[in-house]
Amino acid sequence: MTPTQSAVTARPSSRLPVMVLLAGLYVLAGKLGLMLALVHPSATAVWPPTGIALAALLALGYRVWPGIFLGAFLVNVTNAGTIATSLGIAAGNTLEGLAGAYLVNRFAGGRQAFDRAIDAFRFALLAGLVSTSFSATLGVASIVAGGFAHWADFGRIWLTWWLGDMGGGLVVAPMLILWSQSGRMRWDRRSALEAGIVLLILLVVGLSAFGPMPPFGTGGYPLKFVCMPVLIWVAFRFDQRTAATATLFLSVIAVWGTIANTWTLPTEARNESLQVLQVFLAVTAAATLVLAAAVAERVRAEASLRAISEDLRAAMTELEAFSHSLSHDLRSPIAAVANLAAILEQDARGRLDADGVRMLRTIQSSAGSAGRLLDQLVQFAWVERQEAASTEVDMTSLARAAYAEVASDEDRSDPIRLELRDLPAAHGNDALLGRVFSNLLSNAVKYTRRRAGRHIVVSGEAGERENTYRVTDNGTGFDPALGESLFQPFRRAGNHRNVEGSGLGLAIVARIVRKHGGRVWAESDGVNGARVSFTLPNDHRGA
Repeated sequence: MTPTQSAVTARPSSRLPVMVLLAGLYVLAGKLGLMLALVHPSATAVWPPTGIALAALLALGYRVWPGIFLGAFLVNVTNAGTIATSLGIAAGNTLEGLAGAYLVNRFAGGRQAFDRAIDAFRFALLAGLVSTSFSATLGVASIVAGGFAHWADFGRIWLTWWLGDMGGGLVVAPMLILWSQSGRMRWDRRSALEAGIVLLILLVVGLSAFGPMPPFGTGGYPLKFVCMPVLIWVAFRFDQRTAATATLFLSVIAVWGTIANTWTLPTEARNESLQVLQVFLAVTAAATLVLAAAVAERVRAEASLRAISEDLRAAMTELEAFSHSLSHDLRSPIAAVANLAAILEQDARGRLDADGVRMLRTIQSSAGSAGRLLDQLVQFAWVERQEAASTEVDMTSLARAAYAEVASDEDRSDPIRLELRDLPAAHGNDALLGRVFSNLLSNAVKYTRRRAGRHIVVSGEAGERENTYRVTDNGTGFDPALGESLFQPFRRAGNHRNVEGSGLGLAIVARIVRKHGGRVWAESDGVNGARVSFTLPNDHRGA
């Protein structure tokens, strides 16, 4: 609830001046509208009070309804009919406003209905088409029941009444609602100049389209839509307030021009022209408000995206700083711990018991694991800073070199059979793609240890749009339920506590492959080895 609503609803005494002012505005607007009552003294095709009532109930709360009822009663009791018919009409007008405000609050975002396109559309439907039927139905029923109109004329009077209220709900209410909200318009000199030019163009186009002067003055309503490009300009270049104001400005010009053009026509023809005008203005207002809301949504989304991008840039900066700290500040103490443990083991040889030697070796092993984890973390951050260059890469040679690197420290008594098939060339960064093979082959080597007949196959084939590469082993495999989570950081391929690793190898692989525009996935039955596949675009487009 806004501060204004809170003040109005919290102190009954403070509501009285507000309701009196509301009733006065309703009477003034109603008298102006009834000047165009052509089919019946109480029915007009131009009825601004509907917009005033709806905006007041949305901005100030439901408790100001007596002001609307009083204004509607005074307008009608001083116009035509009796006290009874005036009370019936006032009840219909009040119910119309309350129903419209409730429906908009419930289904269209209330006063924020014009922040989103879908809510603006719902506002047009609920406040323009649905709620206005209450006033038209009760009002016409009251004057017919009071003997001031015939039942045969019910439909004709009802249509005029309903269209007039619809115009007030869709043209007057949005401007009042938007201008009642907090927040100042901040225009620089250029924006103010553009707004002035648009207003002048809208004035000229409106007078030309609806006034008696050429070129469109006598061309019929299809030609009146030449005003739409100007309103679209306003919706795209300015905010919802300006769009609603421009729509009301055009409506005033259109009503004046229509009256001037039809002054000499019969009453029925004049009323029909005003009815058609209300349909035109309703369509124009709804389309403009929905478009302005859609543009505002896009602007907010772009601003949110920029903010997220800034946060990501800041996070990447922090990650690089963290990577630098890991690389330089932690590497030295880890290496010192490992070296000192080795020196202590050598110097104290013969003076330490078995437990002491075991603890020193545990220290060396832990320092080595920490060093490897540090290397992986640095690589994980390093990948993001590298460019996926579009040079041609010999993938066969890359895989052979990677295997030579990872297999150099393997126990010769537990041999591995590598089957390296010819691989199609790829385009990308050879250092990054080399790291892909290094990590995949390192995993294959680790998880085939102590397996009979260790066997690794590296294969691939060229496709129409992408090349596919596979590293298959006969190791322990992994739980197939892990799926894509295998490629998340620090996720190990199953419960392999006796196998060294940081849990970053496959995450680095996935980051590199996706950086090159490819895909990566893994397959295993959980027992008989694993196969990791990845794709790369087979031309320069993916690099």
